[in-house]
This record gives sequence, structure tokens and C-alpha cells, in this order.
Amino acid sequence: MKPYNIYKAFRCLATPLRKEYVFFVFMYIAFVAARILESPTSHTPTYVFYLENIADLYLVCALLCVIPQKARRWIRAIMYIVGYTAVIAEGFVHERFHLMFGPITIQLVMETTPGETSEFLASYLKGWALWKILLVYVPMIAVNAMAETFKKRITAFLSGAMPEVLKTASNIAIPIIVVACFICSGGEKIQMIKFFTSHDTDEAEHADNHAFHTPFYRIVFSTKFLSLSSQELERMRENMRNIKIDSCKHTVKNIILYIGESYNKHHSQVYGYELETTPNQKAMADEGNLIVFKDAVTPWNVTSNVFKDVLSTHSTDQKGSWIDGVLIPGVLKKAGYKVAFITSQFYKSPNLGVVDFNGSFFLNDKEIERKCFDYRNKYRKAYDLQLIKEINKFPCGDYNFIIFHGMGQHQEYNKRFGKSDVRFTAGNYPSRHDLTVYEKQIIADYDNATRYNDRVVKQLCERFKNDDAVVVYLPDHGEEVFDRIHSYGRDHNAYVSADIAFSEFEVPFEIWFSPRAKKEHSDIYNAARKAADKAFSTDDLPHLLMGIAGISSPLYDARRDLLNPTFNDSRKRILKRSVDYDSLMTVDRKLRKTWRK
Repeated sequence: MKPYNIYKAFRCLATPLRKEYVFFVFMYIAFVAARILESPTSHTPTYVFYLENIADLYLVCALLCVIPQKARRWIRAIMYIVGYTAVIAEGFVHERFHLMFGPITIQLVMETTPGETSEFLASYLKGWALWKILLVYVPMIAVNAMAETFKKRITAFLSGAMPEVLKTASNIAIPIIVVACFICSGGEKIQMIKFFTSHDTDEAEHADNHAFHTPFYRIVFSTKFLSLSSQELERMRENMRNIKIDSCKHTVKNIILYIGESYNKHHSQVYGYELETTPNQKAMADEGNLIVFKDAVTPWNVTSNVFKDVLSTHSTDQKGSWIDGVLIPGVLKKAGYKVAFITSQFYKSPNLGVVDFNGSFFLNDKEIERKCFDYRNKYRKAYDLQLIKEINKFPCGDYNFIIFHGMGQHQEYNKRFGKSDVRFTAGNYPSRHDLTVYEKQIIADYDNATRYNDRVVKQLCERFKNDDAVVVYLPDHGEEVFDRIHSYGRDHNAYVSADIAFSEFEVPFEIWFSPRAKKEHSDIYNAARKAADKAFSTDDLPHLLMGIAGISSPLYDARRDLLNPTFNDSRKRILKRSVDYDSLMTVDRKLRKTWRK
């Protein structure tokens, strides 16, 4: 190709920014100002988003260039209105409430009536938050409007003042810079594509929402997420309306489901850990009231997905998804139990992030909530021992099902217990030469949180020691705490290796029987003791609960009830919809045996 033709191609590629430079410059400034004002956190370096803004606005300018001239001015005006409205609205929300646009904030806006909106705006016109944001953007809009009005004169002036060599250089440089920006922001665009091709909220959650780096993008992200959740809600509502209960014996009068958080079973004394992290549970097990199940796994390592699968009668090894079942609290409520949900998370609040929203939107829906719960606590507590007191506010009936959801050992670990609860320090791990003092302290904090959680388990059981009661205890998932992997926390997007499964998917599972329940329901108690070594996946939990309650229903599958003689302990235990846990760990055990040789 001749040099002149190459230059013509470059000049053609530079056309969008030559023709729409005013739109490009002011929208770029507006989005950069929004990022600076809101200072969002992200693992991605800030410069990537600045480069991505260039690439995005280039595409918008290219779109404007292909629109007929008569329509272009109106389309451009609409884009200006949308762009400035988005940055001003989110800027105000961030300044006043320290929030950015997300699914729950957009949902709350959509549910607000015109009257409530006018009252809201009237009250905040008197405050400083809105005026501060307007002080930033109104002068920008005014200068922008003037630049568009006198665009022809500005263009003529720049054309006359700019030397030909500079024009030529800019025509070559613009496409090169834009292509470089597209390359640098490619990873974020892949995340966007992953999100927009998601078929359900679980897939959507695992796309990095930080890729949606402008207020406008966050509105689009939230709208799509709400659309997916709305489809799932409608399906679940329909299923919940058709719950069929043939009969219920109400075998156990009080069933308590304690769902913990982020519990690595290999840091539990009752599962062989060398430190005394669970002395109360060990004592209860030695007494014979607590049955410790040795081989339980969870299908996910993220709370939002776990809550869907653990509370739904659908299991992950079956075709379909969680919305093909019904929620177990609704089943027990339909069967005549009074149901309470005591939790430190999942309130319908603007503070809900994407993960918390995804884990609770189906519990906070008005219709589903009515069908599932008779009572929910209104206030959070700093510590789980305080949360137990909320149970006293629940007006119990003759038969009760209580879901108690604590913070457990959720990060940050040192915030899960008080100063007086410190038992372990970095000095308790002298053999861990592979760790720094800082890393040893992280383990100590985790073990202190585990020991505090042990007190919570004991006190929760003590609360029902004189009743006919069974407490089923399990966490949502495990946690990395420098065991097989030199890390802590969880990597939600990582491929499930045997080492990850060991810490994040193997979980404690325990059932406590009050003295009265142990005596009156010896058949259930003995079944639990016999099943202690059986392989179990927590997504089958609803069937175990229905079995304990004595519910006869088409929803109940005895082969999935761990305490039933027909329980199938050879079912595939699927992690993250893709990995067969037992096959994975069988290969791992063979490899480790070979390495030892």
C-alpha cells in the first residue's frame, strides 16, 4: 500500500474525534471528574479506566458520525443529557450517602413514587451535598454548551492556527492512541461481555462489576442484573404458590438451622485441629448430644450462591437451577411451623453490594418473604452472641423453625470477637516457618474467631436445652487460612483444585439434640449417629429438614435425606456446577501417595 493511502486510512480513522472533539473532550472530563470525586475501589489500576474512557468515547463519536446530520444534533443532545444526569445523580448519592449505583440503589429508585421523589429532592435542595456536585458540573455544562454553540468558529480557528505538520501528526497519532487504549482495556471489555452474556444472577455476579467504571455503565449493569433477578423471582414466586404438603407429623417441635460464615473445618478442634478452637463443641460431642459429620461439602464458596442452593429443594447435581425448586422455610411454614429468620446480613438496604444483593433479593421480595417468614429481626448486632438475644423477640408457636445466620469467621477475622476473647497470638504457630509474623497473626485472628463461634454454638444450643429441639449447624462455605495455599480469604473465580476444595468447600456439619429430643426421637438421633461418616452435600439440606419435621410431600426425596435409611451417599457432589468433588479428591489422594513414595 502506498504511503498516501496509508495516511488516508489513518485520517479516516481519526475522523470521529476530529468531527466530535467537543463531545469527546467534555464527556471525558465529566467521567474523569466522577471517578475522582467518588474514588471507587478496584483491583484494576485507575489508568486502565482512563484509557478505556478514550476507547469508549471514540466508539460513541464514530456512531455519531454515521448518523445523518439532521438527527445527529438531537442524538448528541440526548447523550449529553444522559451522561451529565448520570454523573450528577451518582455524585450526589455518593456525596450524601457514600454509595455508588448498584442493583439495590437502582431498585429503590424504581420503587420510589413521584411524590416521594419530589419530597426527597425538596429536602436535599436545602443541603450542601447536591449543591457541591452542581458546583462542579454546572460550570462544565455551561462551557460545554458554549463550545457546541460556537463549534464552527472554534474549528475554523484551530484549523487556521494549527500547522499542517501538526494536523498530519494528529491524524496519525489519534488512531494509534485509540488502538492502544482498546488493547489496554481489553480485559475489562471481556468482563463486560461475560456479564451481558450471563443467563442468570449467579453467572452475572462472577463477572467483575468493577469493569463498569462510569456512572452510566453502573446504571446499565444494575438494570441488567435487576432484569435477571426479576426473571428468577417470577419463577420462584410461581413455585412458592404451588407448594404441596400432604401431611406433617411435626416430629420435632423446634428446628433451628444455624448457618455460619467462612468456616475452615480444618481449624476446628472437633475435626482434628491441634489448637483448642472448639472446646464447647468437643464437650457436647463427648457427652453424645452433638453429632459431628465427617464428610460434608458445600457446592459453592460464595455466600450468595450457597443460600440459593442450600435453601432450595433443587440440588446442584440435578438438571436446571435453584429456581426449579422451592425455598425450605416456605415449605415448613406451609406445613404449620412458625418461621423466623435472624441474621446480621441481607437487609434490604442501599448499602447492599452485588454479592449481598444476589444472596438476598429472593428473601427480600415481599411475596416470597410472606410465604417464608413469620418474623425477621430489624437490627444488626456487632457480635453473634448478641444476635442470639434477637430470638427472644420471636413470638414462638407450638412448632418453630428458626434460621440463625451469624457473621461467623467472615473477614475481617479480628472484628468477629472482642478484646477479652483473645486466646491465640502469632506465637502459637512456632512450626510455621513459611509464614511471616503478620501472616501468623492472621491465623491467630481466624482461630480466635473460630473459638468465639464455638461459644455461639454452645449458647444457641443452651437457649433450647429444655425444649424439644434439634440444632443443625453448617457454614455457608470454607475459607483459605494458609493451609495448603499461601493465602487467606477466597478466590471466587479460581478453578477448583484439590487444595482449594480442601479449605473452601469441605465444611463442618453438625446436629445437636436437646436431652428431651434425644430421648423422644431416639430413632432420629440413632440415624444421625449411623450417618456420621456418610458423604453429604449441603444442597440436600432441605430434604434432611423435611425428614426431621416429618413432612410428607412430593418435594421430599428420601434418597437426599442424610438421616433416612435410603439415603444415596454415592450421588455426585458437584462444586461450582462443574467439578466432581469426589473424583477430584480421589486423584489428589493418589498423587499425594505417589509423592510420598
